[in-house]
Amino acid sequence: MTGIDPAQMSKVQLNRLGAEARTVSLESTRPLTPNARRALARAATKGGCPRIGTGAKRINVTVEQSLLNKADACARRHGLTRAAVVRSA
Repeated sequence: MTGIDPAQMSKVQLNRLGAEARTVSLESTRPLTPNARRALARAATKGGCPRIGTGAKRINVTVEQSLLNKADACARRHGLTRAAVVRSA
């Protein structure tokens, strides 16, 4: 029953799924396959911006409000984030 939204399931289906989950034990499991291990490693990594060069550093800067408004408008117009506009500038 993987891939099913619990909100779309009936009470009977939810109870059956709960009963199945209670029967899982360490003895009934098996080691991950190499593909599953790689997928788990990918899922466990932090998201965010890809590393470029030596990586990014978050800083705080003070910007005039009118300039910030223009940067935000540019970002919306081009479908970018504020950070992407600053990086490209």
